[in-house]
Amino acid sequence: MSSSALLKAFEALEAFQNTAGSLSVRDIAEQKGETLSSVQRSVYTLEVLGYLEREETGKRFVPGRGCLRPVYGYLRNNRFLENATPYLIDLSERLASRADLSVLDGADIVYLSRIPSRDELLNLAPLGRRWPAIHTASGRAILAAMTDEHMAEVLSATSFKKTTIHSLDTIQDVTSAIEEVRKMGYAFQSEEVLIGAASVSAAVVGTDGRVHGAIILGGPVGAFQDRDKRHGFGVAVIKAAQAIGALI
Repeated sequence: MSSSALLKAFEALEAFQNTAGSLSVRDIAEQKGETLSSVQRSVYTLEVLGYLEREETGKRFVPGRGCLRPVYGYLRNNRFLENATPYLIDLSERLASRADLSVLDGADIVYLSRIPSRDELLNLAPLGRRWPAIHTASGRAILAAMTDEHMAEVLSATSFKKTTIHSLDTIQDVTSAIEEVRKMGYAFQSEEVLIGAASVSAAVVGTDGRVHGAIILGGPVGAFQDRDKRHGFGVAVIKAAQAIGALI
């Protein structure tokens, strides 16, 4: 497979990132702006490799079990995730809150892990879920830990479209929020990603000085309304992030 064909195959597979159901070849072609014949070749290759599977109708596709192979390899060999997991469990159990781990990918944050709180109903872990970094506590924490030059690069590639009605949507408001993170040591957001949800986060900086990702404590807005309690959560994620950073 040529590099161009490989790229188109990956792009076809990523079409499922923004849908909750199956897609036809035509759906993928329209979403990606490719010809039907080009997408047909990509879909055929992905199906043969197990990365796509046909629905019973035979004309629509969903991600296949083959997708789990590289995911397993990534998670198994991810030292950041391995070192962070005990701290996520401790935070969740000790503070009765949901604890997450995320990394920056382009202008988005991506979830690597979630430990639900003991009072939270079991739900599908958001592994791989993406949100605009500027609207998340973890994204702002990561941006605040970067150099100004690196931060500017990320912001220049960012769409300032609102995720909810409460999301910051100007460069001035976002940079002001990031400066606040630098003063406090942790980030806070309320209902900027999901209505009714809030979170605090601190960036994990390794011994090499590189920003590896962020630790998050999240839950319902009510759990973060008391300033002292919220600050306590913030201090907790800072300490956990520092401990993890010392290991990587």
